[in-house]
Amino acid sequence: MTVAGAVPSRATESPASAAPWRPHTNPLLLYGLIMFAMLVWAFNYPVAKFAFRELDGLTLGVLRVVVAAVCMIPLHIFFRRRRPLRHPLTARDYGILAALGLFVGFNQGLFIYGLSYTTVAHSALIIAIGPVNILWLAVLVGLERFTLNKILGVLLAFTGVALLAAGHGFGSRDPTLRGDLLTLFGSLAFAGYAIIGKRITGRFDTMTLTAWPFYFGALIISPVALWQIARTDWSRVGWIGYGALLYIGVGASLVGYLIWMWAMHHLAASRMGVFTYVQPVLGTLIGVYFLHEAYTGQLALSGALVLIGVSLTEWHTRGTEAEDETAEESI
Repeated sequence: MTVAGAVPSRATESPASAAPWRPHTNPLLLYGLIMFAMLVWAFNYPVAKFAFRELDGLTLGVLRVVVAAVCMIPLHIFFRRRRPLRHPLTARDYGILAALGLFVGFNQGLFIYGLSYTTVAHSALIIAIGPVNILWLAVLVGLERFTLNKILGVLLAFTGVALLAAGHGFGSRDPTLRGDLLTLFGSLAFAGYAIIGKRITGRFDTMTLTAWPFYFGALIISPVALWQIARTDWSRVGWIGYGALLYIGVGASLVGYLIWMWAMHHLAASRMGVFTYVQPVLGTLIGVYFLHEAYTGQLALSGALVLIGVSLTEWHTRGTEAEDETAEESI
């Protein structure tokens, strides 16, 4: 899963925020960590594909959230001892974080569940339209306005996805179409997360924005997780399954989210948006060269339409670009 394109706007600090640190000034470290997160997320695809030999997609999807939440606890405690909040979180704060947790749980779970039915290239391209989903949802709730280039971008991106799905027939029973739809719903869940996040990044520090949504997400999906744990034959799960679960839960979910949320406090939206295009390219290359997936002309055309569409929706004029600067508060 990627969080590319989810770049909240400037917001005022709330009493729950920790005291701000100075903005980060080491671009090599900043961009290096972002690219590290991109690589971790890109290799999420083959790791999950290997894990499906021992764990089904739904089990792996829900348990990644639980694993991330459990592993977050000691890190969260250590961080808070060194850097406590100036004021405790309010009931309203917990409500906002719980809403984020709902979207995080569905996004994380549906991505892996969908990947168990579809190909890496299909999944990567559908995830790439995340900024487009964020845009039209933001328009629906009144946070954004459509412009000509944004309308054209949305149409091109969804044409690319439709072309991708048409390769297996919209009325067919091919599991790839099911996987594509599950992945699309997961992308929509992340768009909901981003819409809420657009207004609160400046109000909470990185640890709060990462830890509590995972806690609430794990709590929300815990009934499904317990059901899947009970029905799974764990005697058939070896080091590949357990290792993949650890990589996806700790690496892709925990570490990846922490890096991305941290980067959003230090980098302008226009620069963060560039990384939107990295993961689908890396994911497709990994699927072709590591998993020997077919690379067809239809896939190439779909990818081109999606990436051009996303670029159009994220294109800003000079007068509006300043509005997309992220809050300067650091973790």
